[in-house]
Amino acid sequence: MQQKVTAQIGATQISIETGKIARLADGAVVVSCGDTMVMASAVSATAIKEGQDYFPLTVDYREKAAAAGKFPAAISNAKAGRRKRKRSLRA
Repeated sequence: MQQKVTAQIGATQISIETGKIARLADGAVVVSCGDTMVMASAVSATAIKEGQDYFPLTVDYREKAAAAGKFPAAISNAKAGRRKRKRSLRA
């Protein structure tokens, strides 16, 4: 079930969507404000561990900044090709 909530805060409009992507996660939302979009998801265990009095939180952060036509520096340098230096044989 897809749901979308939109709110006006000051001059900017913020929208929160759920149920569209990451359907296998226990919870996932896409929050957008102007040209910026953030996807957040959460997954939990189905079984309770006996004797565990705390649970660690883990954050996996990935930023995707590559756009169409732009390549990271390492890839563009490899594709450009470098001249191979040949040693001169002098006696």
